[in-house]
Amino acid sequence: MHKFTLLAAAALSGTLILSGCGNFGKNADKPNREDAALIHEKEKAGGSLETGDGYGFTSFDLDIEVDGKDAIEADYKVGKQLEADYDNKLTNIKLTDSAAMDELDKLFMDILITKDTPPQEVIDKILKWYQLETYSKFDLEVDFDDGTRLDIEEIQ
Repeated sequence: MHKFTLLAAAALSGTLILSGCGNFGKNADKPNREDAALIHEKEKAGGSLETGDGYGFTSFDLDIEVDGKDAIEADYKVGKQLEADYDNKLTNIKLTDSAAMDELDKLFMDILITKDTPPQEVIDKILKWYQLETYSKFDLEVDFDDGTRLDIEEIQ
């Protein structure tokens, strides 16, 4: 009888260990089921560069004029729906929606601006991206995830 009790206790212990450590849940075959992500309330709308969910801002509105004429317009806004428009009159490119987002993604990932980037550095990075040496008007408005705003308006 003692052997039976010992065997039953060992079987019960083994069952409990396997059920506690096993991989028998409904998500067992999902490869990233154990990767937990912490999402902060402010990051839900547009994400941030730190989390890889976004660019660190919820809106980006850029207008550049060259010789007094519209040259570049880039608009990006995250709300209930993502909105993106891109118009480069210098290269005759006019894009909307996902095609515009593909082009803007290249710009955003190259310039990598944050709320702490000095305005002149932002201007220099954007001008370098578009290979512009001069402009007659540079207007940029960026709303960052934390609620701060960058507003640059330069007229030459």
